[in-house]
Amino acid sequence: MIYRIMHLISPLLLKKYDFSTDVLKDFEGPYIVMANHLTEVDMFMLMAAFPKHMFFVAGEHLTRSKHGRLITWAQSPIYEYKGSVALDTVREVLEKIKGGNNVMIFPEGSRSFNGETPALPESAAKLLKIAGCGLVTYRIEGGYFVAPRWAYTFRTGPMRGRITGKYSPAEIAAMTPGELTEAINRGVYENAYVRQRKDRLKYRGERLAEGLENYLVRCPACGAFDSMETKDDSFRCTACGQAGVYTEEGFLEGEGLRFDSVYDWGMWAEKETEQYVDGADPDRPVFRDSGLLLYEVTPDHKQHDLAEGDLTGYKDRLEFGNRTFFFGGIPAMDMLYYGKSLLFTYEKRHLGLTGENFHAIKYHKLYKQYKKK
Repeated sequence: MIYRIMHLISPLLLKKYDFSTDVLKDFEGPYIVMANHLTEVDMFMLMAAFPKHMFFVAGEHLTRSKHGRLITWAQSPIYEYKGSVALDTVREVLEKIKGGNNVMIFPEGSRSFNGETPALPESAAKLLKIAGCGLVTYRIEGGYFVAPRWAYTFRTGPMRGRITGKYSPAEIAAMTPGELTEAINRGVYENAYVRQRKDRLKYRGERLAEGLENYLVRCPACGAFDSMETKDDSFRCTACGQAGVYTEEGFLEGEGLRFDSVYDWGMWAEKETEQYVDGADPDRPVFRDSGLLLYEVTPDHKQHDLAEGDLTGYKDRLEFGNRTFFFGGIPAMDMLYYGKSLLFTYEKRHLGLTGENFHAIKYHKLYKQYKKK
Protein backbone atom coordinates (compact mmCIF):
# COMPACT_ATOMS: atom_id res chain seq x y z
CA MET A 1 0.00 0.00 0.00
CA ILE A 2 2.79 2.42 0.92
CA TYR A 3 4.62 1.64 -2.32
CA ARG A 4 1.52 2.32 -4.41
CA ILE A 5 0.99 5.64 -2.66
CA MET A 6 4.63 6.58 -3.26
CA HIS A 7 4.28 5.62 -6.94
CA LEU A 8 1.53 8.23 -7.24
CA ILE A 9 3.12 11.04 -5.25
CA SER A 10 6.79 10.62 -6.25
CA PRO A 11 6.39 12.81 -9.38
CA LEU A 12 5.05 15.56 -7.12
CA LEU A 13 7.99 15.20 -4.72
CA LEU A 14 10.39 15.51 -7.67
CA LYS A 15 8.55 18.33 -9.41
CA LYS A 16 11.21 20.91 -8.54
CA TYR A 17 13.68 18.89 -10.61
CA ASP A 18 11.54 19.10 -13.75
CA PHE A 19 11.37 15.32 -13.46
CA SER A 20 9.87 13.03 -16.08
CA THR A 21 10.11 9.29 -16.58
CA ASP A 22 9.03 6.34 -18.68
CA VAL A 23 6.57 4.06 -16.88
CA LEU A 24 6.74 0.27 -17.11
CA LYS A 25 3.62 -1.33 -18.58
CA ASP A 26 2.64 -4.85 -19.61
CA PHE A 27 5.72 -6.68 -18.32
CA GLU A 28 5.28 -9.88 -16.38
CA GLY A 29 7.09 -10.36 -13.07
CA PRO A 30 8.92 -11.30 -11.08
CA TYR A 31 11.78 -9.20 -12.42
CA ILE A 32 14.91 -7.42 -11.30
CA VAL A 33 15.30 -3.75 -12.15
CA MET A 34 18.87 -2.48 -12.59
CA ALA A 35 19.63 1.24 -12.79
CA ASN A 36 22.52 3.65 -12.52
CA HIS A 37 22.84 5.44 -9.18
CA LEU A 38 23.28 9.21 -8.98
CA THR A 39 21.31 10.83 -6.14
CA GLU A 40 19.80 10.11 -2.72
CA VAL A 41 16.32 10.46 -4.30
CA ASP A 42 16.83 7.81 -7.00
CA MET A 43 14.45 5.55 -5.09
CA PHE A 44 11.59 8.02 -5.66
CA MET A 45 12.38 8.12 -9.38
CA LEU A 46 12.20 4.34 -9.59
CA MET A 47 8.93 4.29 -7.63
CA ALA A 48 7.45 6.72 -10.14
CA ALA A 49 8.57 4.56 -13.07
CA PHE A 50 7.45 1.15 -11.76
CA PRO A 51 3.81 0.82 -10.62
CA LYS A 52 4.24 -2.68 -9.16
CA HIS A 53 5.87 -3.10 -5.77
CA MET A 54 9.63 -3.70 -5.60
CA PHE A 55 12.01 -4.46 -2.76
CA PHE A 56 15.03 -2.14 -2.89
CA VAL A 57 18.61 -3.20 -2.23
CA ALA A 58 20.01 -0.36 -0.12
CA GLY A 59 23.17 0.50 1.78
CA GLU A 60 23.08 -0.68 5.40
CA HIS A 61 24.24 2.79 6.50
CA LEU A 62 20.70 4.06 5.84
CA THR A 63 19.56 2.30 9.01
CA ARG A 64 21.59 4.84 11.00
CA SER A 65 20.35 7.87 9.05
CA LYS A 66 17.74 10.34 10.28
CA HIS A 67 15.00 8.51 8.41
CA GLY A 68 16.42 5.01 8.86
CA ARG A 69 13.60 3.63 11.00
CA LEU A 70 10.95 5.09 8.71
CA ILE A 71 12.62 3.61 5.61
CA THR A 72 12.88 0.19 7.25
CA TRP A 73 9.26 0.28 8.41
CA ALA A 74 7.85 1.57 5.12
CA GLN A 75 9.78 -0.52 2.61
CA SER A 76 11.77 -3.22 4.47
CA PRO A 77 14.77 -2.87 2.11
CA ILE A 78 17.31 -5.60 1.47
CA TYR A 79 20.25 -4.07 3.28
CA GLU A 80 23.84 -4.48 2.10
CA TYR A 81 26.93 -3.67 4.15
CA LYS A 82 29.23 -1.35 2.23
CA GLY A 83 32.73 -2.76 1.91
CA SER A 84 31.61 -6.39 2.12
CA VAL A 85 31.16 -9.23 -0.38
CA ALA A 86 27.36 -9.15 0.20
CA LEU A 87 26.63 -12.89 0.07
CA ASP A 88 23.74 -12.47 2.52
CA THR A 89 22.31 -9.76 0.28
CA VAL A 90 22.44 -12.06 -2.75
CA ARG A 91 20.66 -14.81 -0.82
CA GLU A 92 17.91 -12.42 0.25
CA VAL A 93 17.45 -11.15 -3.32
CA LEU A 94 17.03 -14.71 -4.56
CA GLU A 95 14.55 -15.46 -1.79
CA LYS A 96 12.45 -12.42 -2.73
CA ILE A 97 12.42 -13.42 -6.41
CA LYS A 98 11.55 -17.01 -5.53
CA GLY A 99 8.60 -15.65 -3.54
CA GLY A 100 7.28 -13.84 -6.63
CA ASN A 101 8.53 -10.36 -5.67
CA ASN A 102 10.27 -7.76 -7.83
CA VAL A 103 13.66 -6.37 -6.72
CA MET A 104 15.46 -3.11 -7.51
CA ILE A 105 19.27 -3.06 -7.58
CA PHE A 106 21.83 -0.34 -8.26
CA PRO A 107 24.51 -2.75 -9.54
CA GLU A 108 27.36 -0.22 -9.41
CA GLY A 109 26.80 -0.10 -5.65
CA SER A 110 27.89 3.49 -5.05
CA ARG A 111 27.10 6.80 -6.65
CA SER A 112 29.51 8.12 -9.29
CA PHE A 113 32.01 10.81 -8.31
CA ASN A 114 32.54 12.02 -11.88
CA GLY A 115 29.19 11.35 -13.57
CA GLU A 116 30.15 8.22 -15.51
CA THR A 117 28.67 4.81 -14.79
CA PRO A 118 31.52 2.30 -14.30
CA ALA A 119 31.55 -0.90 -16.32
CA LEU A 120 29.97 -3.73 -14.35
CA PRO A 121 31.53 -7.18 -13.91
CA GLU A 122 29.70 -10.39 -14.77
CA SER A 123 28.45 -10.86 -11.19
CA ALA A 124 25.20 -8.98 -11.95
CA ALA A 125 24.52 -11.22 -14.95
CA LYS A 126 25.29 -14.35 -12.92
CA LEU A 127 22.76 -13.24 -10.30
CA LEU A 128 20.10 -12.91 -12.98
CA LYS A 129 20.95 -16.33 -14.41
CA ILE A 130 20.50 -17.94 -10.99
CA ALA A 131 17.32 -15.96 -10.24
CA GLY A 132 15.66 -17.09 -13.47
CA CYS A 133 13.50 -13.95 -13.62
CA GLY A 134 13.04 -11.05 -16.02
CA LEU A 135 15.21 -7.93 -16.25
CA VAL A 136 14.42 -4.26 -16.79
CA THR A 137 17.24 -1.72 -17.21
CA TYR A 138 16.70 1.94 -16.34
CA ARG A 139 18.87 4.99 -16.92
CA ILE A 140 18.74 8.22 -14.91
CA GLU A 141 19.86 11.34 -16.78
CA GLY A 142 20.68 14.70 -15.18
CA GLY A 143 20.89 13.32 -11.66
CA TYR A 144 24.64 13.81 -11.35
CA PHE A 145 24.32 17.59 -11.60
CA VAL A 146 21.45 17.61 -9.12
CA ALA A 147 23.56 15.84 -6.49
CA PRO A 148 27.25 15.26 -7.28
CA ARG A 149 28.55 12.65 -4.88
CA TRP A 150 31.32 14.92 -3.66
CA ALA A 151 28.97 17.87 -2.98
CA TYR A 152 27.31 18.96 0.25
CA THR A 153 24.26 20.57 -1.39
CA PHE A 154 21.43 19.54 -3.72
CA ARG A 155 20.76 21.61 -6.85
CA THR A 156 17.56 21.98 -8.87
CA GLY A 157 17.49 21.14 -12.56
CA PRO A 158 16.09 18.64 -15.07
CA MET A 159 16.17 14.88 -14.42
CA ARG A 160 14.89 12.18 -16.76
CA GLY A 161 14.29 8.47 -16.31
CA ARG A 162 14.42 6.07 -19.28
CA ILE A 163 13.45 2.41 -19.47
CA THR A 164 16.26 1.20 -21.72
CA GLY A 165 15.68 -2.54 -21.91
CA LYS A 166 13.22 -5.33 -21.07
CA TYR A 167 14.26 -8.98 -21.13
CA SER A 168 12.08 -12.00 -20.40
CA PRO A 169 13.39 -15.02 -18.46
CA ALA A 170 13.57 -16.94 -21.74
CA GLU A 171 15.66 -14.21 -23.39
CA ILE A 172 18.01 -14.11 -20.41
CA ALA A 173 18.39 -17.89 -20.43
CA ALA A 174 19.41 -17.73 -24.10
CA MET A 175 22.16 -15.15 -23.44
CA THR A 176 25.69 -15.91 -22.29
CA PRO A 177 26.90 -14.16 -19.10
CA GLY A 178 29.03 -11.93 -21.32
CA GLU A 179 26.12 -10.96 -23.56
CA LEU A 180 23.91 -10.28 -20.56
CA THR A 181 26.62 -8.17 -18.90
CA GLU A 182 26.92 -6.13 -22.10
CA ALA A 183 23.14 -5.61 -22.16
CA ILE A 184 23.12 -4.44 -18.53
CA ASN A 185 26.04 -2.08 -19.06
CA ARG A 186 24.43 -0.67 -22.19
CA GLY A 187 21.15 -0.13 -20.37
CA VAL A 188 22.46 1.65 -17.28
CA TYR A 189 25.44 3.55 -18.74
CA GLU A 190 25.49 7.32 -18.47
CA ASN A 191 28.25 9.89 -18.89
CA ALA A 192 26.81 13.10 -17.48
CA TYR A 193 29.40 15.39 -19.04
CA VAL A 194 29.08 13.95 -22.56
CA ARG A 195 25.35 14.70 -22.37
CA GLN A 196 25.82 18.09 -20.71
CA ARG A 197 28.30 19.32 -23.32
CA LYS A 198 25.42 19.02 -25.80
CA ASP A 199 22.47 20.07 -23.62
CA ARG A 200 24.04 22.82 -21.44
CA LEU A 201 21.23 22.69 -18.87
CA LYS A 202 21.40 24.77 -15.70
CA TYR A 203 21.41 23.29 -12.19
CA ARG A 204 20.96 26.06 -9.65
CA GLY A 205 21.84 25.95 -5.98
CA GLU A 206 24.05 27.30 -3.24
CA ARG A 207 27.70 26.53 -2.43
CA LEU A 208 28.13 24.76 -5.75
CA ALA A 209 31.87 24.14 -5.45
CA GLU A 210 32.00 23.06 -1.82
CA GLY A 211 33.10 19.45 -1.53
CA LEU A 212 35.14 19.30 -4.75
CA GLU A 213 38.18 18.61 -2.56
CA ASN A 214 36.65 15.25 -1.63
CA TYR A 215 37.20 13.96 -5.17
CA LEU A 216 39.74 16.23 -6.86
CA VAL A 217 42.51 15.31 -4.44
CA ARG A 218 45.46 16.29 -6.63
CA CYS A 219 46.22 19.67 -8.21
CA PRO A 220 46.98 19.46 -11.96
CA ALA A 221 49.04 22.65 -11.79
CA CYS A 222 51.50 21.74 -9.01
CA GLY A 223 50.76 18.09 -8.20
CA ALA A 224 50.00 18.68 -4.53
CA PHE A 225 47.67 16.29 -2.70
CA ASP A 226 44.77 17.53 -0.54
CA SER A 227 45.57 21.16 -1.28
CA MET A 228 42.17 22.37 -2.52
CA GLU A 229 39.96 24.64 -0.47
CA THR A 230 36.41 25.54 -1.51
CA LYS A 231 33.93 28.21 -0.58
CA ASP A 232 30.55 28.92 -2.17
CA ASP A 233 31.10 28.47 -5.95
CA SER A 234 34.90 28.90 -5.84
CA PHE A 235 37.88 26.61 -5.40
CA ARG A 236 41.60 27.28 -4.92
CA CYS A 237 44.81 25.30 -4.51
CA THR A 238 46.49 26.45 -1.29
CA ALA A 239 49.86 25.21 -2.59
CA CYS A 240 50.10 27.10 -5.89
CA GLY A 241 47.11 29.44 -6.01
CA GLN A 242 45.39 27.89 -9.05
CA ALA A 243 41.75 28.95 -8.74
CA GLY A 244 38.38 28.81 -10.47
CA VAL A 245 34.62 28.51 -10.11
CA TYR A 246 32.06 25.73 -10.54
CA THR A 247 29.25 27.01 -12.80
CA GLU A 248 25.51 26.27 -12.85
CA GLU A 249 26.13 24.12 -15.92
CA GLY A 250 28.54 21.97 -13.92
CA PHE A 251 31.72 23.12 -15.64
CA LEU A 252 34.91 24.63 -14.24
CA GLU A 253 36.08 28.09 -15.25
CA GLY A 254 39.26 29.94 -14.31
CA GLU A 255 42.42 31.42 -15.76
CA GLY A 256 44.94 28.76 -16.69
CA LEU A 257 42.76 25.82 -15.67
CA ARG A 258 43.93 22.59 -17.28
CA PHE A 259 40.48 20.96 -17.18
CA ASP A 260 36.98 22.36 -17.62
CA SER A 261 35.03 19.49 -16.03
CA VAL A 262 35.04 17.41 -12.87
CA TYR A 263 35.09 14.33 -15.10
CA ASP A 264 38.30 15.25 -16.95
CA TRP A 265 40.09 16.51 -13.83
CA GLY A 266 38.88 13.53 -11.83
CA MET A 267 39.99 10.94 -14.38
CA TRP A 268 43.41 12.61 -14.52
CA ALA A 269 43.65 12.72 -10.71
CA GLU A 270 42.67 9.06 -10.39
CA LYS A 271 45.32 7.95 -12.90
CA GLU A 272 47.95 10.19 -11.30
CA THR A 273 47.13 8.77 -7.88
CA GLU A 274 47.41 5.22 -9.23
CA GLN A 275 50.83 6.01 -10.74
CA TYR A 276 51.93 7.67 -7.49
CA VAL A 277 50.94 4.55 -5.55
CA ASP A 278 52.66 2.21 -8.03
CA GLY A 279 55.88 4.19 -7.77
CA ALA A 280 55.90 4.43 -3.99
CA ASP A 281 58.49 2.68 -1.80
CA PRO A 282 56.80 -0.45 -0.32
CA ASP A 283 58.59 0.09 2.98
CA ARG A 284 57.51 3.68 3.45
CA PRO A 285 54.09 5.31 4.04
CA VAL A 286 52.23 6.32 0.89
CA PHE A 287 49.54 8.46 2.58
CA ARG A 288 48.97 9.81 6.08
CA ASP A 289 45.91 11.43 7.68
CA SER A 290 45.33 12.56 11.24
CA GLY A 291 42.33 13.09 13.49
CA LEU A 292 40.28 10.10 12.28
CA LEU A 293 37.71 7.91 13.97
CA LEU A 294 37.74 4.13 13.69
CA TYR A 295 34.35 2.51 14.27
CA GLU A 296 32.59 -0.83 13.90
CA VAL A 297 29.10 -1.54 12.57
CA THR A 298 27.58 -4.50 14.42
CA PRO A 299 24.94 -6.96 13.13
CA ASP A 300 22.23 -4.99 14.96
CA HIS A 301 23.08 -1.97 12.74
CA LYS A 302 24.65 0.05 15.53
CA GLN A 303 27.88 2.03 15.27
CA HIS A 304 30.43 1.54 18.02
CA ASP A 305 33.33 3.99 18.10
CA LEU A 306 36.60 2.15 18.71
CA ALA A 307 39.39 4.73 18.71
CA GLU A 308 40.58 8.12 17.50
CA GLY A 309 43.97 8.55 15.93
CA ASP A 310 46.11 8.79 12.83
CA LEU A 311 45.95 6.63 9.71
CA THR A 312 48.95 5.53 7.67
CA GLY A 313 48.58 3.77 4.36
CA TYR A 314 51.24 1.48 2.94
CA LYS A 315 51.14 -0.40 -0.35
CA ASP A 316 49.94 -3.56 1.40
CA ARG A 317 48.16 -2.37 4.56
CA LEU A 318 46.57 0.30 6.69
CA GLU A 319 47.89 1.15 10.14
CA PHE A 320 45.77 2.91 12.74
CA GLY A 321 47.37 3.26 16.15
CA ASN A 322 48.42 -0.25 17.19
CA ARG A 323 46.02 -1.87 14.70
CA THR A 324 47.11 -3.19 11.31
CA PHE A 325 44.73 -4.11 8.49
CA PHE A 326 46.45 -6.03 5.71
CA PHE A 327 44.84 -5.60 2.29
CA GLY A 328 45.13 -9.34 1.71
CA GLY A 329 42.60 -9.84 4.51
CA ILE A 330 40.13 -7.27 3.23
CA PRO A 331 37.68 -8.83 0.74
CA ALA A 332 36.05 -5.51 -0.24
CA MET A 333 36.35 -1.79 0.41
CA ASP A 334 34.04 1.12 -0.36
CA MET A 335 33.44 4.79 0.40
CA LEU A 336 30.43 6.50 1.90
CA TYR A 337 28.59 9.76 1.28
CA TYR A 338 30.96 12.51 0.09
CA GLY A 339 34.02 10.28 0.23
CA LYS A 340 34.82 11.12 3.85
CA SER A 341 34.35 7.57 5.12
CA LEU A 342 36.22 4.40 4.18
CA LEU A 343 34.36 1.13 4.82
CA PHE A 344 35.85 -2.35 4.78
CA THR A 345 35.51 -5.84 6.26
CA TYR A 346 38.36 -7.32 8.27
CA GLU A 347 38.24 -10.63 10.13
CA LYS A 348 34.44 -10.66 9.64
CA ARG A 349 34.04 -7.24 11.28
CA HIS A 350 32.48 -4.31 9.39
CA LEU A 351 34.76 -1.34 10.05
CA GLY A 352 34.86 2.31 9.06
CA LEU A 353 37.30 5.21 9.14
CA THR A 354 36.06 8.76 8.93
CA GLY A 355 37.17 12.35 9.55
CA GLU A 356 36.13 15.90 8.73
CA ASN A 357 39.10 16.52 6.40
CA PHE A 358 39.57 12.91 5.33
CA HIS A 359 39.59 12.06 1.62
CA ALA A 360 38.98 8.33 1.51
CA ILE A 361 39.54 8.00 -2.23
CA LYS A 362 43.34 7.98 -1.76
CA TYR A 363 43.19 4.87 0.43
CA HIS A 364 40.57 3.28 -1.79
CA LYS A 365 43.01 3.66 -4.70
CA LEU A 366 45.79 2.24 -2.53
CA TYR A 367 43.66 -0.86 -1.90
CA LYS A 368 42.56 -1.17 -5.56
CA GLN A 369 46.15 -1.04 -6.80
CA TYR A 370 47.10 -3.78 -4.35
CA LYS A 371 44.21 -5.93 -5.63
CA LYS A 372 45.36 -5.49 -9.23
CA LYS A 373 48.54 -7.47 -8.53
